[in-house]
Amino acid sequence: MKKRLLFTAYNLDLGGIETALVNLLNRINYDKYEVTLVLEKKEGILLDKLDKRVNVREVKVSNSKNIVVRKTLNFARKLIFKIFNYHKYDFSCCYATYSYSSSKLALIGSKNSSLYVHSDYRNIYNEDEFYKFFNSRNVDQYRKIIFVSNESKDGFIEKYSSLSNKCLVFNNFIDVDEVIKNSNENISINKSKNKLLVFVGRLDDNSKKVSRQINLVKNIDNLDLWIVGDGSDRSKYEQEVVDNKLEDRVIFLGAKKNPFPYMKQADYIILTSDYEGFPVTYLEAIALNKKIITTIGVSDSDIDISKYAFIIDKDKEMMIKEVKDIIKTNKKIDYIDIEEIQKKRIKKIEEVFDEVI
Repeated sequence: MKKRLLFTAYNLDLGGIETALVNLLNRINYDKYEVTLVLEKKEGILLDKLDKRVNVREVKVSNSKNIVVRKTLNFARKLIFKIFNYHKYDFSCCYATYSYSSSKLALIGSKNSSLYVHSDYRNIYNEDEFYKFFNSRNVDQYRKIIFVSNESKDGFIEKYSSLSNKCLVFNNFIDVDEVIKNSNENISINKSKNKLLVFVGRLDDNSKKVSRQINLVKNIDNLDLWIVGDGSDRSKYEQEVVDNKLEDRVIFLGAKKNPFPYMKQADYIILTSDYEGFPVTYLEAIALNKKIITTIGVSDSDIDISKYAFIIDKDKEMMIKEVKDIIKTNKKIDYIDIEEIQKKRIKKIEEVFDEVI
């Protein structure tokens, strides 16, 4: 008999976590496993990319302003799920840590449950909020806690040392063949003679700090920037570009289902965040043999990104100096076979799927 796996998440809209989830599910051996994906909202453009053998279900969460109605509906839906799914699966995983509902359903689904943590939450919450976040998800009840980087895992263990034996590091997956194939799609924009930075991600100044990239273009003459993505702070960034008269050198391209042709044009993929887990963009850039400039140095068991990227300071003045030096020296970056690493990684993950409780 095939082993039954359950994954829970919010939706499959375009995003780093959602893309990584689809790439993981598409790598699973369906001769060995039967997979169910439960979403709060069965929606998102990535649904079409998901392997058709995945059984996708929806367990809605009420957001009614009436507290009694909201709590009653959510309790009833959780109870119905529990009646029909209690420890039904051989493995369960809450893949979207931010989704409170997903964390509860994963614990119901299997004794062999896992929580996937995609960021270093020390950078998001103060100490009290950090404990509140993970305690609300009953983190101690999971059999395994999976992180995408050593740094995220170490940060968690600082707070929850008693759970260190449950902690593992498994980086995210990308579809290397699809990345390379899709990078060849024709696009209607061409780079200039300047060096080109390309940013791909959410336009959210709380973490991404795209203003730092705009400041680089402002202070380095032979530099252009393409911004692929959308978000709540897009208008703020657009105004910065207008204020600094950079409209010809900083281009907002919006969210793209296929960002890879734009990345292919880049001289450097850039990330100037305050914090990240282990960005999928790193893996995609490496697959495209692109140099990376970043403020985030992270590692897992196979990749120390500092060996494959230029790690720069978060201070704006230091950043300008360091990027000027990077462009001037044109240093080469080591090659790494991402696909070979991922083949080994999926085998390790299968060991977690197959654990007998």
